[in-house]
Amino acid sequence: MAEKKIISLQKKRNMLTAKKIFKIMRIPVVILAVAAALFLSARLMGNVAVSNITDGIRQVKTVFAKGGGYPYSLDTFNFKKADAIGSGVITVNNDSTVVLNSSADELFNMQIKPGSRVITQNGRALIYGTASNEVILQSRTEKLGSITEESSVVVAALADNGSFATSHASEKHQSILRVYNSRFKNVFQWNCSQERVADIALSRNGRNLAVAAVGAENAEIYTRIIIFNIGDTEPKADVKFSGTMFFDVVYTASGKIIAAGDNKTVVLNKKGETVDETVYAEDSILAVCSDDSGNTVVCYEEFGGAKTGIARYSRSGKKTCSVVVDGIPDCVAAEGGRIAVASGNEIVVYSQNGKEVKRIETENAVESVFIASGTVYAVGGGAIYKY
Repeated sequence: MAEKKIISLQKKRNMLTAKKIFKIMRIPVVILAVAAALFLSARLMGNVAVSNITDGIRQVKTVFAKGGGYPYSLDTFNFKKADAIGSGVITVNNDSTVVLNSSADELFNMQIKPGSRVITQNGRALIYGTASNEVILQSRTEKLGSITEESSVVVAALADNGSFATSHASEKHQSILRVYNSRFKNVFQWNCSQERVADIALSRNGRNLAVAAVGAENAEIYTRIIIFNIGDTEPKADVKFSGTMFFDVVYTASGKIIAAGDNKTVVLNKKGETVDETVYAEDSILAVCSDDSGNTVVCYEEFGGAKTGIARYSRSGKKTCSVVVDGIPDCVAAEGGRIAVASGNEIVVYSQNGKEVKRIETENAVESVFIASGTVYAVGGGAIYKY
């Protein structure tokens, strides 16, 4: 009997040792697997895929070591905004960007110039602004590179593949628009002399460009929506809209272009033909937001501000719903098939068809809201909350 007990204890000890070894080995095994994927991506897809896989390698440790969790406390005197960056969160401060994972673990911290603007797409962020002529591209875990323009950038766009576009003023032209590939090489330039570029949108592969250029003629505002193939000097479409100032352009994953303006929102196909239009009162637009695929939400006042109309357009360019809510919301967000509308201490989440999905009671009044990988985040009371 004693011998059997000893054998049993030895077996148990061996099992515990094996479990410890397995736990220790998990991290290098995962790292090796991700490294193999990195090598294949480098061969098959180039530098852009590499940056995504590199982020994956650097985040491996967070699978086993959790962060402090949400709510994540903010430096309220330094904080400017928070947004989704892929499945994570990026906070933009006056002098830095900080990337967090789903457990609020800090993955990366980068110094930036005061007054910088930040846009995100497919797990990357583009930093530009009036305080510096430098335009920086970062992933979730590293600075990927930068370019320097002749003057500060007014508007910019970022594509899924890491290509990006910038527009700045010059002495000779109202706007100079340039497109750079993921290796920071200038692959396209358009000089606009008569109008000023109000917004830019790149297709997901960075091969197509939509521009909203605003001008005035006979005391009337107009906007040209111009569509380019990168590499061609002549546009493939140039459509003029009199009496409307478009200031937000979205290039959807299906190739449709959604342009939101002061009195209407239009959906154009690749030829520049209008396939849908929503008209609202002059200067009644409140907000426009879109996700990485181009699902877009446009909010505008109705009944003199007593109500707000919320129109959602899918990545296919189809208007899937129009929701009317009381008053004017504090902020809205869109991702995939979800719309988040925040007012006071409440967030209402709607489906793509405009049906209410759930209501969230928040700890503090919501100052901003965004959605990352289906999870709703809200900023309020000096912290980021996860719901």
